[in-house]
Amino acid sequence: MFYRFTLAAVLAATLSAAMAGAEDLPAETDRLVATGRLWVTVEYFHPYLAYRNIDWDQALLSALPQIRAAKTREQYETAVRSMMKTLESTPEPSVGDGQRVWVHHGLPPETGGPSSHFYSAFLYKPGTAREEASVPMGGFNVSLPLSEPVSSPAIPSPAPEHVYIDAYPSTELRILAAYKIWGAFHYFFAYRDLMDEDWDALLPQYLARLIAAKDALDYNLAIAEWLTRTADSLAAANSATMTNYFGEAPLGLRLRLIEKHAVVTEILDPEAKAKGVKVGDIVKKLDNETLVDRFTREAKYFSASTMQSLGVGLTSRLLNGADGSSAALTIEDNTGNRKELTLKRSKGYTAELRTEAAKEPVQLLRGGIGYADLRSLKRSDVVAMFDKFRNAPAIIFDMRGISADDASAAIAARLASEADVPAAIVTGPIVAAPDLPQGEMSSPSASYFFVQTIGNSPQWKFKGKTVMLVDARTIGAGEQAALLFEAANKTEFVGTPSAGANTVLTNFTVPGAITISLSGEDIRHANGGKLQRMGIQPNVNAVATLTGIRTGRDEVLDKALDHLSPKPPNTKVLPARASLKRHAS
Repeated sequence: MFYRFTLAAVLAATLSAAMAGAEDLPAETDRLVATGRLWVTVEYFHPYLAYRNIDWDQALLSALPQIRAAKTREQYETAVRSMMKTLESTPEPSVGDGQRVWVHHGLPPETGGPSSHFYSAFLYKPGTAREEASVPMGGFNVSLPLSEPVSSPAIPSPAPEHVYIDAYPSTELRILAAYKIWGAFHYFFAYRDLMDEDWDALLPQYLARLIAAKDALDYNLAIAEWLTRTADSLAAANSATMTNYFGEAPLGLRLRLIEKHAVVTEILDPEAKAKGVKVGDIVKKLDNETLVDRFTREAKYFSASTMQSLGVGLTSRLLNGADGSSAALTIEDNTGNRKELTLKRSKGYTAELRTEAAKEPVQLLRGGIGYADLRSLKRSDVVAMFDKFRNAPAIIFDMRGISADDASAAIAARLASEADVPAAIVTGPIVAAPDLPQGEMSSPSASYFFVQTIGNSPQWKFKGKTVMLVDARTIGAGEQAALLFEAANKTEFVGTPSAGANTVLTNFTVPGAITISLSGEDIRHANGGKLQRMGIQPNVNAVATLTGIRTGRDEVLDKALDHLSPKPPNTKVLPARASLKRHAS
């Protein structure tokens, strides 16, 4: 009887302890979020990860099943501690009286890029006190070093990043992807302060989405949707899966959103011309789906800094599909009549559609005003351009698109009357400590800062007026050109707001052979004014209309010419022809 009573007591005590352990156990989502924060902290701040051959990815992948399956707090803690054991190693003996910490000047790109902008390095700090961090895990903390005693100056190369090529990776690898995405944008996204939402609060939501992804496409689209929350046109995920879904090959038609219609503005495909497609026609349907529905469906996966940038970005790929595939189109002409036709897609049109430029990049227009198309002008052409415009009263620079060869710095140096004129303020993150409570400082942060200036040119300077044509197609380097010209001689802008997305890009990879780009630097006007998510704001508003497209007029160019050289009252309107030809002197 005594034996049975004692056994019952033991069982009761064991059950009570198990229940208590279960009550202390955080929910699975909370455990995974805490584990992600710990993993990222080690990934970026533990000095061993800078140079020792430690497979930190595998440490996580091995521990995740136990972390997810834990029934008690003790099981959860045991799984986390087992992951941390991967880092156990005897430090090399100190040869000095200081500590070194691992710091990051931006995020070094994993797949190549401007590595001179972004790099990681050790920073020496005098003193022997070791820096540490304590990461709360829910019921217990994990302490880890942020510095190590100064040791041998020879630092072995770290192990290379893993490459996970399976399009539909395992659940554990999808969790790893979530951690990398969250950590990279948390610490290195230059425009995080401009986001509409709390990035950290999105981690549980998209962690669950990635875990639940049923196939490779579902997984890729969840990542693409997550990136839209950054509200940055230059944040993008690229993979074979997404290329197949959104289409790798375009039709030979250039589209623009004009008055909320998808309007054909250029025809590259001879077959389309033969079938009666004309500039100014409106594409209403593609493969039995209205363009409005297609736009709405794809907008969920396209990150954009502004609504105008969203329109340009989506319109550029709306007609895409598999290379060689046929597309069924419904086209509406200028009389409202509709016709059905079929055209073939081809990757051969991709390069030609990427840039849009005048056939003659340097011309003299009405009144001797110069016109230079920066979308096709080469740096080697700048001297000849200014020689041609030596006597011009003004110059119009066309930056409504992407420049093939950025000549803006060389031009700005010929516009500025002084040397070293400030043109842009550039900042970027310096990540030296984890974003964890440290005494009275809850979120340590730092950044580098410099002012981009306009270089001096020994050649003669242009003293006339200048304007730049801008619209939503003006993005990145185009907006940088606008900042340079604005500072050089107060160039005015004619058109509509630009895309509002300018930076130096960096990148990282996640399982599924997915490469993700993010904005690594915050670039602003020389006076500190915001450009990101606003765009270059025109001094003179000018909008392309459907009527203008159909009659061959470039209404934005017309407005710029009128602004620089107003027409006398009662001037007779010339017949509608191609604007550049009409205005050429």
